Formats: sequence, C-alpha cells, structure tokens
Amino acid sequence: MGWPQLVTGLLLTAVLLASAAVFAVAQVRLLRGPVRSPELPDEERRYLRRRAWRRLFGCLLLLLLGGQLWTALLFLEDPAQRLADQQGDGHRDLSPDEVRFAKVYGWFWVVFLLLLLALVLLAAWEMWSVRRRGVVERRRLLDDRRAMLQRQAVRLRQERNGHD
Repeated sequence: MGWPQLVTGLLLTAVLLASAAVFAVAQVRLLRGPVRSPELPDEERRYLRRRAWRRLFGCLLLLLLGGQLWTALLFLEDPAQRLADQQGDGHRDLSPDEVRFAKVYGWFWVVFLLLLLALVLLAAWEMWSVRRRGVVERRRLLDDRRAMLQRQAVRLRQERNGHD
C-alpha cells in the first residue's frame, strides 16, 4: 500500500472518529440538560430524547466504521494486495491460509458495507422524523393562528355592534 492511500485512509478514519466524538458529546449534553427540564412539554421532551438516542446510535456506527477502516488499512490491505498480486501473475491454487484470509477479508467488507447501509438508513429515518416534527409544529402554529383570528373576529364584531 502506498503512502497516499495510507495517509488518505488514516485521514478519513480520523475524520470519522472525530465526528462521532463531537456529535456524541453534543447528544449526551442534550440528554443531561434540556431533555430533563420540567419546563418542556412531554411531547417535546420525548421527541428530543428519541432524537438524541438515534443520533448517539449513529455516532456508534461512525465509530465502528472508523475502527474497521483503521483495521483494514493497518492489517488487511497489505496481505490482500500481496494475494491479489500473486493471483495476477497467473492462476494458481490458493493455500488453505490464503483461502481463509480471503474469506475473512470478504466478510470484513460485507460487514463494513452493512454498517454503512445502517448509517444511511438511520440518516433517512432521522430526516423523516425531523420532517414529520416540522409538519406537526406547522399544523399547531396554523391552528393557534386560526384560533387567534377567530377570537379577534368575535371581539371586532362585538365592538362593531356596540357590545364591549
């Protein structure tokens, strides 16, 4: 494995791990602070708590992906490249150790891709949840506005008819 590939991989790993840590700290602060506030309505508290736990799970997935990427860069890529180079020279039978390594390497990347899929699905769930929350809040605001306009209309009718 060349230096550019190693540096890029380690940089990507560092970004994944740092992002997970930063976002996890923010969610833990939310769970320890505002979510426990008695001033929040129950619905808002429940929404924030669920959102924080979803995001913490996303941070865990980021940590796992970063750890797997680091493991692949440091321990799996060189043996995999050597095996690929040997196979590229000509067809030969693999030794039992090489077959075992190829299976481990393949399953390693299957697990990596499944974790990545889980992260993407979790992000989609989060987007849907935020959108649904926005729709509920918009309806609530419209209902409040409609009620306020009705109260004002009643008051204006009473003033126009001479009833104070």
